[in-house]
Amino acid sequence: MDKRKLLREIYATYLLFWLLITSRWPIGTNVFEREWDVLIVLDACRVDALRQVQSEYDFLYNIEEVWSIGSTSKEWIEQTFTKRNENITRNTAYITGNPFSNTLIGERGRLEYGATHNTWIEKVGWADKLIKNRLVDPENIGHIEPLWGDPEEHNRFESQKPPSITNHTIQAARGGEYDRIIAHYMQPHSPYYSTTTEYENLEEYELHPFKALRGEKYQNEKVWDAYIDNLRYALDSIEKLLDNIDGKVVITADHGELLGDQGMYYHMPGNPHPKLKKVPWVQIESTDNRSIDPDVSLSGRESAQDISEDQLEALGYL
Repeated sequence: MDKRKLLREIYATYLLFWLLITSRWPIGTNVFEREWDVLIVLDACRVDALRQVQSEYDFLYNIEEVWSIGSTSKEWIEQTFTKRNENITRNTAYITGNPFSNTLIGERGRLEYGATHNTWIEKVGWADKLIKNRLVDPENIGHIEPLWGDPEEHNRFESQKPPSITNHTIQAARGGEYDRIIAHYMQPHSPYYSTTTEYENLEEYELHPFKALRGEKYQNEKVWDAYIDNLRYALDSIEKLLDNIDGKVVITADHGELLGDQGMYYHMPGNPHPKLKKVPWVQIESTDNRSIDPDVSLSGRESAQDISEDQLEALGYL
């Protein structure tokens, strides 16, 4: 067994024990325990990144920190949408561009992570049963709007972009059917829409930032700047969202990102690094000034598309 394979097996074993414990005794803040009407989730957003652009956006006037309940989206989703909170989730709409939200409709195993791929855990049938299933039943979630694939446009990435999340969130908020709404933006998670918003025209370091970071040192600043630009891409759209919804809004993240911190990259499950587990918490009061009239409808979980390998590769999971 080569060294890389051995390290994967060791990490997968560690992850099994981590999830065995945290599926019973979660570590971090469950967002449903806080007060908000609309929760805006920035995927893979570091606290220091949001603070870097704070002066550019009036609504980012007070950036606090909380400990996230996960260090990956799947971990965050499974630890957030729990049976303990089903009285709240029944009246919650989840507008999401994150393909790992298919966990909520029963399409992903409890140990189905990139870190366990091609390891002994994937090959045995009993390991998954060691993880306590606290996930709420799909029928106890008010609404799931999966925007990770648009079958009409045949574009696997367009519906994951910020304007799509913003428009669907406005529609859900104005419908008045749900007590709470979660808007899960995929940015600033890679790919980094920095030099262009067209996926096909992105530079290599925008498509595969962690590969670039492990390469030549001069790429570090370029990758960080692209990450920040990708954050701005989401925040520009969120600024429009805040002008078109009423109530108490919170901006946070499901997890942070490692961009070479202590020689670590990406966001591996079960990693308690502060740059991953500490996430921003911004509280805002917003008013619907009706500056946008979105021409979209809520289709619900029936519109969920299969996750393509192109998507998983684009997100860094293959």
